[in-house]
Amino acid sequence: MLVLATFVQSVVAAGDGDSKPFAYKGFSGGMMLHAGWVQRGDMAVGLAPVQRLRGVPMGIGGALKVRLGDHLRVGTEGYTSSLGYGEWGSSLSIGWGGLLVDYTFRMGDFTPYLGATIGGGLVENLTLTSEPEMDTLPEYNISYRNYGVGVIVPFVGVEYGLTERMSLTLKADYMFSLSATEFDFPSGVRCYVGFMFNH
Repeated sequence: MLVLATFVQSVVAAGDGDSKPFAYKGFSGGMMLHAGWVQRGDMAVGLAPVQRLRGVPMGIGGALKVRLGDHLRVGTEGYTSSLGYGEWGSSLSIGWGGLLVDYTFRMGDFTPYLGATIGGGLVENLTLTSEPEMDTLPEYNISYRNYGVGVIVPFVGVEYGLTERMSLTLKADYMFSLSATEFDFPSGVRCYVGFMFNH
């Protein structure tokens, strides 16, 4: 964040004139909700029945972008996403964030954009290998994994200007792991909806 803030400050100081190709032209930020479809084959823990690691993830997060010139934006974003799977309430969550760059086009009130985020995240996967018996008793038939992962997340979206200061944004992305392949890292499309506030 400190590196990003320093970069933005230097660009603002150097780009006071609108004629410069990367002149500072304001910033936007907001929150988004997401859902989608992800999968990663089947989960097999010991001799327990195989469980399908797939389903609809849901989550929330946000982004902050600085506009440089007429088309380029740089910034940061971060999200958390949770997925329930299997027969007995297994769950997987991933929180990730990083630096983003996107390129925008202007079409009246619509602003299509495409770009990518590169960063990292943390995956937590709790797999129940049998049906829990009682809430007050310890469970032994479980597997818990917790690991960090590097990610690159290409995305495409569109913003619709509701007012001069507020836009509705729709976005879809696909997350790729940059780390060693993990057998329980789910991939798939997530779709986002939210509001961005422009300054």
